[in-house]
Amino acid sequence: MSDGKGGLRRVVRPQTRYRPLSVEQDDERSRLLSNIQSFYHHASARHTAAAICVGLLDPVSNILANTLLSDEVAPPVDDADLARRSLDGLVAFLLYFFPYLADWDAVRYLLLADADLLVAARLIVASRGMTAFSIASAASEPALRLAAQVAGHPEPERLVRAWMSLSSRLHQAVTVLSAEPTNLQGIQTLLAADEEPPPAPDLEQSWSLAASRQAYHNITNTPRHHTSSLMRVLLHAFRGFYLRALARLPAGELRTRFHEVIVKAGHCYGPMDPVSNIILNTVWYDAVFPAAAPPPVLDMIGPRILTRIESRSMYGLVSFLQSRYHQLSEHEIVQCLVAYCGDLSLADPNLFATNEAMVIKAEQQSPCAGVQEAYEAAATAAWHPNPAAQAAFLTSCKAKLQESPAAMSLLVQVDGDGTLSPEDVRYLAGVLLAEQKPSPQPVVEASVWPVIDGKWRSMGEQRRITGKVKAALNQQHFLHDDGESMYKLHVICGANYSVCGPEYISKKEDGFSVAPCKYRYTHVNFLATYKLASPPSPPVLFFAEFDNNKAESEPPILCCKVDIPLPCAEHARCLYCEVEGAKVVHPGFEKFHGGDKEFEEVIRNKHSHLTNDRILCRNDYAVQRLVGHDEDFMYVDTGDSDECSPFQDDY
Repeated sequence: MSDGKGGLRRVVRPQTRYRPLSVEQDDERSRLLSNIQSFYHHASARHTAAAICVGLLDPVSNILANTLLSDEVAPPVDDADLARRSLDGLVAFLLYFFPYLADWDAVRYLLLADADLLVAARLIVASRGMTAFSIASAASEPALRLAAQVAGHPEPERLVRAWMSLSSRLHQAVTVLSAEPTNLQGIQTLLAADEEPPPAPDLEQSWSLAASRQAYHNITNTPRHHTSSLMRVLLHAFRGFYLRALARLPAGELRTRFHEVIVKAGHCYGPMDPVSNIILNTVWYDAVFPAAAPPPVLDMIGPRILTRIESRSMYGLVSFLQSRYHQLSEHEIVQCLVAYCGDLSLADPNLFATNEAMVIKAEQQSPCAGVQEAYEAAATAAWHPNPAAQAAFLTSCKAKLQESPAAMSLLVQVDGDGTLSPEDVRYLAGVLLAEQKPSPQPVVEASVWPVIDGKWRSMGEQRRITGKVKAALNQQHFLHDDGESMYKLHVICGANYSVCGPEYISKKEDGFSVAPCKYRYTHVNFLATYKLASPPSPPVLFFAEFDNNKAESEPPILCCKVDIPLPCAEHARCLYCEVEGAKVVHPGFEKFHGGDKEFEEVIRNKHSHLTNDRILCRNDYAVQRLVGHDEDFMYVDTGDSDECSPFQDDY
């Protein structure tokens, strides 16, 4: 399709993840190993080099420091063996710290960084646009400990304690290590072993020092084949946008009218910020295409179809910009979207050229397609039920909102987190509908067994998780003195039923699994509102871990508040949620199944059935699946009617 300017729509679909040939991987690993061996030669010229090069400084300084920090005189060790073990340790650190990173990709970053661990980490952060990243996260010490273990250090815990102690004195450590001759006493003095309390770690100092090293300034280009990991960073940001949008929508409407609409047509692209776009698209579609039959009352957004609308939105955004700017590659477009956190009003300089900066940027780029045509490409890529209608709406809705300051103020609140009332939603719908007449949607009916079976399984999962969440909110520490619960459930907004397992069983105990197996735990996110807040406070996000073998009334293993994730920041990782593509938000400092221990087993190749590469492949499949899920059957009428498959373009 083309407009008067001859522009063409570009609809972007999921593609196979790039993977270099084995011969390329072997060559890059060999070159990195050669670089590390050269550092051992340099270190040996100044002092006996008998330790791994894992640490917070440059490779040579790390080798010297780790050698000097050892209590015992190490036996002679082959430099080649030390270099190989060090390489494995460096890769392990990066794999533990950064999700969606392939082994070969970690080697490439280390090769670019001249085997400098923190320079490589800085390079990954920069290439992924992680502007809110902090090295001082809860993952730093476990990552360093794992690196030491994988590299064969005899006392990994001691190495970590030593580097954490040195982290606040790294400038002095650099001076001591660069002195001729290098001396043990200077390093031991810096450790301040007798100081009470011990000095607090200062990892930000190591991060700043890495930026001043020559290896960092020698980098002239970055890897070009990490589009897949960039997309995962974008999708992580999208989960935060959807959680904020769910928190802003009124609970009653969210659990009825908006429940299906938000996962079907509530995309995050449009003329406003992503959260406002989700609300706009949801409210508009419900007003223009209302359901003909009363919707079911559901407390839980299907976790798989929530992930799917995020993925569809991402491909919609990429398609929009690729339709507008044919000369930009998909990688460049994703980079642009990451830089502007998925906000089209910022990523497309010609969407609203209303100030001088925008005009200058617009002069440098010439759109190939019109805005409405690009929106139609986005809607097509995002599987919107009516691409032409959505494109026309998004092209004109900003003008409608500007004509109604009251409607605009509902979307753009000072704190940005206030929950809309049912009256607010009705008013906003009236402004967006304008002269347009509603077109009620036909009831989707199907009575064939696969549909009934899929709906039964999905509704069973809904009831089970809802019962457990409501029981969790009635725990003693969530009750007032009079026994009343402090919180009221707003909506359940994320789940992974497949934590730890599968365990095969001889007899199926329920219908939640197609295979004769079950998993031990479930991870859940839900939003809940504090009942007695005046004025009403926005919903709070919770994380809970449930034992699948316990009754609904039993307390959870863990239930705690978590922050809605910031875009472009690091986040707490869970092995089993990454495998399933479930973007459940986990606590940063609480222990849960799928955290530190399980990742260490995978990276050390000790896990029973998972490898890092398998995790990446399964995650790719989960987040690139844009077609139907069993959860779609929740919205299908399974009464006696003509057969109709729910897997049509509306889903």
